[in-house]
Amino acid sequence: MYSLIKKDVLSLFSSWLGWGIVSTFFVLMGIYVWVVEGNVLDFGFAELSVFFDLSPWFFLILVPALAMGSISEELEKGTFHMLRSLPVSLFEILIAKYLSLFIIILITLLPSLLFVYTVALLGFPKFNFDSSLILGGYLSLVLLNLCFITLGVFASSLSRKQPVAFLLGLVFNFVFYRGAKELNFGFIDLSAHYSRMSMGVISIDDLFYFCGMIFVVIGITQFRLRRLI
Repeated sequence: MYSLIKKDVLSLFSSWLGWGIVSTFFVLMGIYVWVVEGNVLDFGFAELSVFFDLSPWFFLILVPALAMGSISEELEKGTFHMLRSLPVSLFEILIAKYLSLFIIILITLLPSLLFVYTVALLGFPKFNFDSSLILGGYLSLVLLNLCFITLGVFASSLSRKQPVAFLLGLVFNFVFYRGAKELNFGFIDLSAHYSRMSMGVISIDDLFYFCGMIFVVIGITQFRLRRLI
């Protein structure tokens, strides 16, 4: 399983695409956090609510783009059956796909820690910042991305064509993040749980919802793939 994870991560960062994604995220978030109207300096508080408000929209698009080839490319090239011939289970293959995408997201998020350090320096006195809000924000962003990843991989299992898988993943992410609320299906609205946790309010209900959704989508994806073989 480790070799599968290593292959997927290195295949992205062996080209300019991976580093382009990381730098694009850092630059765009930096502009929104420090430059445009309504930035951190305008609020005058040592916190990063602007960053945590905008990041989900970036990942809502990025994750389906990264996940679209996770299964569909293997199916299109016929290498999925070769993977199944290896001494690993279907569940382990799926977990390898999820973990490789998760590692890529963590690498993308890593430079944003500079924002935390800068905000801490701007606090009065120095390093006097809202640590609970920032920790809650990162935890909620990680859990939200795990949901996006599972939905993206599920979308990739539904089609052999990567553009179709990307569009499906984009639709799934949008529906669960914002569309559910607009359609009066608030009980599956990811944004409500994300918003509470990103404000530093960590509850068992929100954690249970995120974890429950992740495991349910993993189960559905595994069932879908079992029907293909």
